[in-house]
Amino acid sequence: MPPLAFPRLASLGAARRVVAPSARRLASSKRPSNFDRADFSELRERSLLRHVVSSAQEGDPESVMQAMDVFWDTYFNGEGSAAWKLRGTALDQAVSSKEVASAMEIGSYCGYTAVRIARLMPEGSKLVSVEIDPLFAAIATKVVEFAGLSHKVTVEIGSLADRLPAIQRKGLVSPLNAVLLDHDTANYLPDLQLLERNSLVAQDTMVLCDWSLYPGSDSSDQAPTEGHEFMEYLKQRAGGTVKHSLRDKEIFTVTQWDFTI
Repeated sequence: MPPLAFPRLASLGAARRVVAPSARRLASSKRPSNFDRADFSELRERSLLRHVVSSAQEGDPESVMQAMDVFWDTYFNGEGSAAWKLRGTALDQAVSSKEVASAMEIGSYCGYTAVRIARLMPEGSKLVSVEIDPLFAAIATKVVEFAGLSHKVTVEIGSLADRLPAIQRKGLVSPLNAVLLDHDTANYLPDLQLLERNSLVAQDTMVLCDWSLYPGSDSSDQAPTEGHEFMEYLKQRAGGTVKHSLRDKEIFTVTQWDFTI
């Protein structure tokens, strides 16, 4: 996700240095009238990748994350930065609280969260990041590669339902130690139930839910109000949930699973 939900993108290789356009200039420029919303978003994410490759240190996850933080903070003039920092701290604490050798992220966006999680996972561990948008998946793959974490992270293109059989054939260890739901909130419940039915979420799996969305998102004020059914489901299955909030708005939840089908 961008720094703030920043769902999705990845690395090029430092052989060719590309001069990134000014993020602030891009943020303040008007969208050309002949561009639709998707076209404009693609320009933004492509600019993010150029910025990472031109300003971060290849093979250094912390440098890559810092470059992405600076880009988004500049692009959105600081909007949402406090929530993003809270989200990052909550995620780090959760992943560091136990040994996470097998994990899944649903919603890669530009690869920020994949880098953030994988840098804390031990050698020999595996994170599968599932992204439905092909462009975002490609960028995420490159971001992960540039951060030097492609030996830990695999980005799968498609929905969880479509990609799960192939993911399982590749030998993902089950049950997962951690699952991060970081995509469309309407799919949180069906995707979590799918993982349960396939024994990937079971007793002691840590279920992480990101309710923050990237700054400027049309849905940024709706989460987690759209997820009442999902939250009720969590209550039935949870051995305990830690909620991280900012100004009474829920940003991130960490649930220890206490149920096996």
